[in-house]
This record gives sequence, structure tokens and C-alpha cells, in this order.
Amino acid sequence: MSWRGADSRDYIIPFSIFRVADVPSDFTLPPGMPREFAGIFLPQDRAAFSLRSFPPCVIILADAIIWIVTRRSVEHTAIPLARLEVLECGRILLLGWIGLLWDRGSQTVRYNRRSAPIVEKFLCTLKMSWLRSAFTSPIQSSQIFGPEPNLKFHNAASTELLADEARLLQFFQPPICSTRRRFGLRRETRKAADLLVLSDRRLLWMTDRRQSAQEQYGTVGKSAALRALKEVRANRSAGGVTIDIGLRSGTLWSVPVSEAWEDEAKAFAEMVGHAAHAVSYSVEAGRI
Repeated sequence: MSWRGADSRDYIIPFSIFRVADVPSDFTLPPGMPREFAGIFLPQDRAAFSLRSFPPCVIILADAIIWIVTRRSVEHTAIPLARLEVLECGRILLLGWIGLLWDRGSQTVRYNRRSAPIVEKFLCTLKMSWLRSAFTSPIQSSQIFGPEPNLKFHNAASTELLADEARLLQFFQPPICSTRRRFGLRRETRKAADLLVLSDRRLLWMTDRRQSAQEQYGTVGKSAALRALKEVRANRSAGGVTIDIGLRSGTLWSVPVSEAWEDEAKAFAEMVGHAAHAVSYSVEAGRI
């Protein structure tokens, strides 16, 4: 593939890159890049999802470092895999994004999902490298709390989880539908659903909530490395019941729970908390 004279802004679909020659010529790669690596080119998108288009960028995984490279810039973002705490994958209609949170900052890359399989292939490669270590779980068999996930969340979790990843604990908070009348008119409202999965590699939180509203045609998946877990507990406050997940960076995930599933949520949080403690012990002992 030759990029001589090409402008990356003219390309409309993402594609995989495996070597320096695959990268569009209007990108400057960091010095010392290996001859072969895993990466993806995400083109500029002018879709009307926001007031600003998404600029083109390149994401490269090489030597256990994630590089985010922007067009015509010599400044790059470098994220060591060992310090990556959270990976967020948003999938809502044609709007997609990859969010990265590490001990020194965070960054989000947006893209158009018209060629989603190419992006999903790269994300699978990234997760396999990032979540390579599995811990010896004190949990003897897979346990499910709450109802079975609906088809939407079943498919979303199947997309997010790796083929060899073992599900240990699962809690599903189904969507809540309520009806009320106002001025003689019947109005139906729906609250978002949440799925929490503890595997032998991470804690995964999937939701169809975005900016407090339910997204009917999409989900957001947030993965936290097991070593990033600090505290997991179910709490009751004036605002209701939540499963609160504290990460070592200070980030807090607060998952709302219906009172009908409070006991299930407490049991799930308690078992995840014990598993997180076992992981912390393994980290301190140098086994993960």
C-alpha cells in the first residue's frame, strides 16, 4: 500500500495497520517503532452526530504500549498497558468511541461504526494483550444474581467478552418501564438496564444509559482490570440502592439498583469484594 501524496482525510473507512508502511503519510509515528505491530486507522468523520467532526487518528499497540497518533502532529499519547485501568467501548447506532483511563489521564477517540467489525477486531487484540493475566479465583462455579440478561445485553456481552474468558459472577438489573398520566395523556418512561460481570480477567459493566437517558439502540461497556479494583459494595442512601465500585485511581462507578433486586445486588457485591481482595493479595505477592 502506497500513501505517497495521499491525504488521510480522503478516506472514509477504518482499516487495520500492521507496519509503518501501512500508516498514512500525513502521520508522524514515534521514533523506535518496531517493524510490525497491531493497529488501526480511524478516518475523519463528518457525520451529524455532533457539531464537530471526528479528526482522523491512528491507534497502535506495540511493545506493551498503546500509542494514539493524530494527523500532522509530532506529539503522541503513550499509555503503558500495565497502567491502563479502564477501557470503555461505546456502541450507539453509528456512533462509536474508545475511552482509555490510566493513572495519568484519560482520552476518548470517536469513530463512525459503519465498519465496526474492523474496529472490533482491533479491540479484541487490545483486550487480549491488556487482560493477559488471569487470577486464581476463590469462586468455585459461575453464579448468576438477578434475572437472565435480555437479548440486547446477552449479545452485547458476547461482543465484549473474549472467547477464553470465564464468567464467574453476574448481576443484571433489567430496564424498568413505568406509565403515568399527565393532562389526561398516558406517558411511558423507561429506565436503563445494567449488567455487571466479574470474569477471571476483569470487571465488566455494560449499560444502555448515556447522560442519564436510556439508549434504545446501543450500549456502553466499561472494563476495569482486576488489579484496579479497590472496593465493591452495595449501598443504600436517600437516592436509592447502588452498587459502588471504587478503583485505585479514585474513579467511582455507581450502578443504580431497583429495590426489588437489592438482596441480589448485596450478595453479588459481597462476593466481588472478596474476589477483589484476593486479587489485591495476588498483586502484592507478585502473582499478577
